[in-house]
Amino acid sequence: MIDEVELLNLALRNIRKVLDFNPYKSYPGVKSREEFQQLLSQDPAFGVLGLDDERYIIARVGGNLVTSLHRKLGDMYEALFNYLLQQSFNLNDSELHYSVEVKIGDRIQIRSTDGLIRKKYFNDNIPESWRQYQGVGFEVRSCYQIGDSKRIQADYDMSLALKANQILPVMLVFCNTSLRSPLTRLSKSWELYEGIDTFNLIRSITGFDLDNFLLTNSQTLKQEINDILSKI
Repeated sequence: MIDEVELLNLALRNIRKVLDFNPYKSYPGVKSREEFQQLLSQDPAFGVLGLDDERYIIARVGGNLVTSLHRKLGDMYEALFNYLLQQSFNLNDSELHYSVEVKIGDRIQIRSTDGLIRKKYFNDNIPESWRQYQGVGFEVRSCYQIGDSKRIQADYDMSLALKANQILPVMLVFCNTSLRSPLTRLSKSWELYEGIDTFNLIRSITGFDLDNFLLTNSQTLKQEINDILSKI
C-alpha cells in the first residue's frame, strides 16, 4: 500500500539535505553574499573588472548551489521510484539493484541499477515487450545534464552489459530540459522515457500517479526550494 505521507517525507528529506550545503565554504571567513562581494572587490584580478557585481556573484555562488540541488533532486526521484517499486512489487532493498562492470576511462567500475524488477515479480502491469527478459533494470535521472563523454559512454556501456545478462535497460528522465545530444545517443541503447512519458510509465507499472501526487503537494515542495534558493 502506498503511504503518501511517507512518500512526501522521502521527497522533503532529500531536498532538505541541500540546506547543509555552504556555498561559501571554500572562502575562509566568508559567511554571506555581502562578505563574498567585499572579498571580490579587493581581488586584484576580479575587482578591477567589476566582478563584484551582484549578477556575477549570484551566477558563481548559485551555480554551485544549483549543482548540489540537482544532485539531491536526482536522489529524491530515485527514492520515490524505489519506494513505489517496493510497495507495488513487494520488494526489499537488496532486490532493487543489479550490478555490472563498466569501464570509465581506464578504470573498471561496478555500476548498479537504480531499480530492478526481476522476472519472477512480473505482473499484469509489465508491458508485453518486457516479458522476454529476465528482469528490467532502471536508471533514474531528474534531468540528464552530463556532457562528459566518458560518463555518457559509461551509461551506454552499462545498458549493453545489462542486455548481455538478459536485463532490459530502462532509463527514466523526469525533466524535459535535458541535454539533447546525450539522450539521442543513449536512446539507441536504453529504452528511454522523458518528462511526462516517465510519469505515465511509472503510473502504468505501479498504479500510482506520481505526477498528480507532486502537483497536490506542490506548495509544500516549492517552499522547501525557496528556502534553499534564499541562501544564494
